[in-house]
Amino acid sequence: MTFADELWLGLKSALLPIDRHALARAVTERAAAVLPPGERVVAGHPVEAGEQLPEPPRPFRQQAFSAQRTTGDRLVDGMGRAEWGLHRLNPVNAVVDRWDEGHHRDTPQLSGGWESLAGQLAAVLRPRCSFRYLSVLLVTGHHLHVVRVRLAGNRREPMAGADAVEHAWRVERRQAAWVRNRTDVRHGTHEVGFVDGSRVTFAFTVGGYGPVVATFPRRLRHTDPIS
Repeated sequence: MTFADELWLGLKSALLPIDRHALARAVTERAAAVLPPGERVVAGHPVEAGEQLPEPPRPFRQQAFSAQRTTGDRLVDGMGRAEWGLHRLNPVNAVVDRWDEGHHRDTPQLSGGWESLAGQLAAVLRPRCSFRYLSVLLVTGHHLHVVRVRLAGNRREPMAGADAVEHAWRVERRQAAWVRNRTDVRHGTHEVGFVDGSRVTFAFTVGGYGPVVATFPRRLRHTDPIS
């Protein structure tokens, strides 16, 4: 292959868009492979936190792919923990932080607090992470799962060598009461409500999510009241 041919291939790969639907299928398949034995996948699709979903307080925020992190990553985290410890030494800060952690103010994106089912899902979708990854919502016969799939550094071939997968969350399907289409906010945006009265906004990253939505017991439009 001549230098001109190599240059053209490089330019073409940089200019052509990634097939996001193919990527969605690939990460969903990879995510399904780590489910416990006996869990049969009914539907699945990549998801992300809804727009303006608040960041979880430190005690509720997960560290994604902790086993994959470098010594430098851990050093930075250690410095952050030391800074947090000094912050909490101030009794006023400690009292305010405990209040904030236990008394989440409801927002249009999250209602019910961080310990609620919606809060758990929100925290799962907003972890600490220094890697490129996608979260996948998987629906099985009895559960909803969220699995994270780490992507490769090569943006043209995001699944090349992307072998890090971690199970992040699971809840029984009967705990999910309804899902509401919020594409009035942004295409792919939905809101899920749980039987404990909590709700959270999330978004499907690409089209083709209909089979996942169809698994919820109630499917609402954005104009429908929540009752």
